[in-house]
Amino acid sequence: MRRRGMRGGRAPHTLLALALGEIGCAAIVDFPEDPQLVTQTALSSEPGWGCLAEPTQPAAPSAAMARVRVMACDALRNCSGPVTGLTARLCTKIDVDCTTPLFEDLADTGGFFDFDVPTGFMGFDGYLEVSSHAEPCTSPAFGEAGPLVCGFAPQCNPAAPDASCDVPVYLRFLHFFNPPITADATEPTPITLVPTSGLLNILRTTGGNFDPTGGVVIVTARDCDGTPAAGITYALSDAPATVMYMDNGILSDARDATDASGIGGFVGVPRGYTNIDAYAASGERIGRVGVQVAPGSITNITLVPTR
Repeated sequence: MRRRGMRGGRAPHTLLALALGEIGCAAIVDFPEDPQLVTQTALSSEPGWGCLAEPTQPAAPSAAMARVRVMACDALRNCSGPVTGLTARLCTKIDVDCTTPLFEDLADTGGFFDFDVPTGFMGFDGYLEVSSHAEPCTSPAFGEAGPLVCGFAPQCNPAAPDASCDVPVYLRFLHFFNPPITADATEPTPITLVPTSGLLNILRTTGGNFDPTGGVVIVTARDCDGTPAAGITYALSDAPATVMYMDNGILSDARDATDASGIGGFVGVPRGYTNIDAYAASGERIGRVGVQVAPGSITNITLVPTR
């Protein structure tokens, strides 16, 4: 049976255009005592999924610290250029609010962050929390979305704006590193920031809404070869939320599984730690990954096959 995340109503609901291999359905021709074994064998024989049958040991860290480079760009501008004026903190995976950051007050250089992460025994699997500067929600920077943006500042009096009206220009972004980092990165990791006004404008025009007390989770499934995986469904194991999948460049609830981008997501995820499960069309679980979700933020992670 195909597993899906919990859904809300079936009204059309799109989120945003994110610039961030197909697998076929397993054909079961008979039903032995363990049908799950058949689907596992069938899926493992598909191109790109061999590691499910013959899992490999993760690479051991090559040094105590590893160098990482991250590039921040604007999702709604197709990542055509870097976003600057940002700050960041490096946090462990289990630190919900990053109360004990490994590094803080990181500043970008031309939209790039360069830093070292501790690799430990299994590699670094924490997250980089990226924040932008804030503006009063009445600022021209938010355009027509200003009244909606003020919903992020419930104590604000728009007639007399003060510090209580400040809202980040870009939604706070929690980028989780998965697979864990075990060696110096050879290429920059792009993180696609979403303008607060852009998100709310899209939701307004499509009839959706965004509750700033919850978070958004974006997940990309990849197969054993590192290729984005189509035909994958996602489910949160312990939190109610609306699930969506990329559809012609837009995250929408019009689809029931990932397209060739492998991208899906959840809106309205409660604060805290949650597990994301991924399933093939056969119903076999191909992987699970855990993330932290923060109010008014976007959490981003890649899901790779695991047993």
